[in-house]
Amino acid sequence: MSDTRESLSYNGICAVYQCLNGHIHLKYRGIDIAMTPQDFYQVAGTIAEAMLTFKDDDTKSLTDRDQPITV
Repeated sequence: MSDTRESLSYNGICAVYQCLNGHIHLKYRGIDIAMTPQDFYQVAGTIAEAMLTFKDDDTKSLTDRDQPITV
C-alpha cells in the first residue's frame, strides 16, 4: 500500500484505504478492489445490511437462506 494517502481501517486480513488518486481500496488477502468513494458507500451499505441480516438470523447458515442470491 505504498501509494496510500489515508488508512481508513485495517485488521489482519483486510484493509480499507484511500489512494493518492482519491479511490477507496478494499484489500482482502490478495485482492485489491479500487472504487470511487460513491461506490464504496454503496458497497459498505450492502455489507452492513448483510451483517445485520446474518446477525438477526444466526441460527441459519448462508446455505439455508430461503431466497437465492442474485447480483
